[in-house]
Amino acid sequence: MILILSTPNDDDTNLVMEHLAILGEKCIRINDLDLFNGNTKMHYELSPEPTLIVENSFFGKIDLADVNCVWYRKFGFFDKFKKNFRGETNVEMLEYLKLEYTTTLDLFFDFLKNKKWLNNQLNIKKLNKISTLIASQQVGLTIPKTNITNTADSLNRNESYITKSIKDGSVIDVGENTYFFLTKEVNPKTMAQYSHFFPSLFQEKVDKEYELRIFHLNGKNYPMAIFSQRDTQTGVDYRHYNYSKPNRMIPYTLPEEVDRKISLLMKNIGLDTGSLDIIKGKDGEYYFLEVNPSGQFRMTALPCNYNLHHEVAHCLQKMNT
Repeated sequence: MILILSTPNDDDTNLVMEHLAILGEKCIRINDLDLFNGNTKMHYELSPEPTLIVENSFFGKIDLADVNCVWYRKFGFFDKFKKNFRGETNVEMLEYLKLEYTTTLDLFFDFLKNKKWLNNQLNIKKLNKISTLIASQQVGLTIPKTNITNTADSLNRNESYITKSIKDGSVIDVGENTYFFLTKEVNPKTMAQYSHFFPSLFQEKVDKEYELRIFHLNGKNYPMAIFSQRDTQTGVDYRHYNYSKPNRMIPYTLPEEVDRKISLLMKNIGLDTGSLDIIKGKDGEYYFLEVNPSGQFRMTALPCNYNLHHEVAHCLQKMNT
């Protein structure tokens, strides 16, 4: 049996499950949020030995000991659950609830630790943006010059920089307003206003020719070029989507050496699958930016006619033996 650990409304999970059904593979899906809103019942018992039972209206009652393999798609996003506590302003209470939330999910990870995994949760848990940048350099990939600092004195005030979250970007609701923590440009005029600030990540602004989004699956890369630089709205980062005039996206062929280094990087950081962001600079260099283990890949599959959801399903089918 295949277990998919996901989150509500994830299209990639939906499409992979459709392909698994076509292949005749039995799979169950547990959404993180459903464990806490009552849609999926769970019962964990320690004696005489640990047992973990889950039940919902879609797959009935299942003993997770019967699972052969696990796909860790995206699971455990507390921000999807915290809206239930809207109005709660006590930081200590929210921290306590988050710890209870994550510890409950850890029961699942520990119970399933000896199963076959497509993206092992333990490897994802220890992953961070900085260690991945360091690992990418070690396999020979180029990265933009990167600093983490709390003072403008360590930066060139006459240059523009790119700033992004040190950990992960987020979406935060404050009252009626929603704030998106995405990649942004910091120009000299803005920098001149501050002498010190909260520790922040700054990267050199690469003069880019285009962006690349690359989906990786078990040693094979599926690259897509995104012509985001032609639009001022998406020029810094294609995620500042222009829905009225979408960026052009096409299949892409990586240089053999870059392709090899990406696969080696993914092997070294212990990821079977993930979505990588790379910039092709006007200087001809390929600049590695980051990898998202649970990044969406529908956006790569459809424009490039890559049958990625079938490939993931076929991979799970082979693991389920």
